[in-house]
Amino acid sequence: MSSRHVSLGAGLVVLALSAFAAIGAGAEADPHAVAVKACTTANGHQPASVVIAIDDGRGGSLVWLTDSEANLWFCSADAAGKIYAYVVMTGDLLQGAGSVLVPDETFSDDEYAVPQPDPNPLDIAELACKAYFPGNDPAKVIARGLDGLGENFVAGYFVFIESGGHTYLCDATADAQVWAFAEIGAPLSFTNPVG
Repeated sequence: MSSRHVSLGAGLVVLALSAFAAIGAGAEADPHAVAVKACTTANGHQPASVVIAIDDGRGGSLVWLTDSEANLWFCSADAAGKIYAYVVMTGDLLQGAGSVLVPDETFSDDEYAVPQPDPNPLDIAELACKAYFPGNDPAKVIARGLDGLGENFVAGYFVFIESGGHTYLCDATADAQVWAFAEIGAPLSFTNPVG
């Protein structure tokens, strides 16, 4: 074997190992780790346990956690650990009034009953968020998606709304219950932790 083949082979091995190491390092990094740490540290009801952290569709994270009293908290934070919303779930903010937003299952007249297509649950959650929205200016949805909850919690949807130069974050369910609503502005300060 010539030295030219050995150096070429050694170069390929080094290149392959470098690529493998870079892939392995990227696979281990949790894109939500900084946000999770910020959200769990800010909770004044320690210990706080993470339920799930998801991408918020805008470059940040939505972190769901429970506190020492089994309350469910909703936290919106960015990759630098700045928190923009921190809300404890206390119940349906619409107090059941959102049920009028859910379409009836059938349309009927004297002779016919026609089943309607199933409504999109994300569209219903968006309508509920807009119904809870306090402003008079037109509201534009800028991001929305599944909130990541399930199993032990009611799954829902997050909706970011922009209106009048302000951004709002809402979490609502497919049956038009709004569980969280907060204005997203400057990062929150937790010099005195949530109590």
